[in-house]
Amino acid sequence: MSTSPLPFRTFARKLPHCLLVSASLLAIATLPAVAEEEVGTSAVPLIDQSKVPKPKPKPKPPPVQAPKPPPVKSIGRVHFPEPTVDNNAIIYAVTANNELLWYCHSGRKDGSFSWSAPAGKKVGTGWDFKQVFSGGGGVIYGITNDGELMWYRHDGRGDGTMKWATSAGKKVGSGWNFKQVFSDGSGVIYAITDDNELMWYRHDGRQDGTMKWAANNGRKVGTGWDFKHVFCGGGGVIYGITADNDLMWYRHDGRSDGTMRWASSSGKKVGSGWDVKQAFSGGGGIIYVITANNDLMWNRHDGRADGTFSWAAPTGKKVGSGWAVKDVFPGEIAVP
Repeated sequence: MSTSPLPFRTFARKLPHCLLVSASLLAIATLPAVAEEEVGTSAVPLIDQSKVPKPKPKPKPPPVQAPKPPPVKSIGRVHFPEPTVDNNAIIYAVTANNELLWYCHSGRKDGSFSWSAPAGKKVGTGWDFKQVFSGGGGVIYGITNDGELMWYRHDGRGDGTMKWATSAGKKVGSGWNFKQVFSDGSGVIYAITDDNELMWYRHDGRQDGTMKWAANNGRKVGTGWDFKHVFCGGGGVIYGITADNDLMWYRHDGRSDGTMRWASSSGKKVGSGWDVKQAFSGGGGIIYVITANNDLMWNRHDGRADGTFSWAAPTGKKVGSGWAVKDVFPGEIAVP
């Protein structure tokens, strides 16, 4: 039997059916001619792979980008605001036995009967002064019977702890013999003389209790200031209660330098029937008064900026009772 290679046609007749299909598919694809290579006793067609067209690669989809999270802003040390005129009202009271009590009225904004420390916290003893008033920022001034002006700073004003800047007060003035003295909370102090003149002072050493005052201290900025009660409302606003129990509004536009500049040539009447034992501001138009039966009443003057007769309703809300104290004053004073 001959062992010479078989031609393709003869070989094809002897191929299995699957190879015949493959050959047909190759022909349909019009592939280039194949070569024969001897394998054993038969020739097997081989495809030249270099000439087979390669399928084009499918384009890759763009990578899916996850949205970037918003940048984290560093807030540094977390600060929880202490109770101030922005949210609560800090109120100090001097009792008959000269104890200084601290209160926090958390219902300041709407006049609700809500207190953080209803019974008050004792933060001082021996507070025997002719007059006591707030200087803002925890600063408290007291005028002794000898007319000395003493400075204190209550660093525990936020929570009513007995924490003070110094173990004792600092003397920052002398000769303070006036009918009434009050502050606007920014270092400016007003005093009413026996002749009913309104005097302006500015304590530039207010923060640390140094004996530093503005050069033009003791300037007369008003006359005829004959009132039962006088107190600051912040932002230059001053309220006075007359002998007829009228509530008068003033705004001192020259408060920063002690000039005699006022919003109007005379005061504006913004209330009547103010027959009270004591009155003081809680900032932002809030006015507290203590009545003859020692109730603490809340009011809000919405016309505080321009002296209009506009009040929150209902006005005169009772927020406390039993306020039989020698002196009472706010812990802070806010700009209206």
